[in-house]
Amino acid sequence: MTQNTLILNDPIGFHARTASLFAKTASSFEAEVLVYFNDKKANGKSMLSLMSLGVKSKQEIRIETNGVDEATALDRLSNLVTSNFNDY
Repeated sequence: MTQNTLILNDPIGFHARTASLFAKTASSFEAEVLVYFNDKKANGKSMLSLMSLGVKSKQEIRIETNGVDEATALDRLSNLVTSNFNDY
């Protein structure tokens, strides 16, 4: 298992576009992807699950990956968030 804690800097937070990009990217990996926000947990491969977290701009999330390609998945998803979803 690998994990990383990041600040979501998108002006709106996890909304349809950002959640969709995150879920699509996460789905390209075999590893399980979970996203934590406060006391909530979401399936990182589900746009609706991510949106249900209610993450707003400048709030902290934790991404956790577990599986054969967990390190690559975590690196790619972390880069997606830190680039503010602009490079994808």
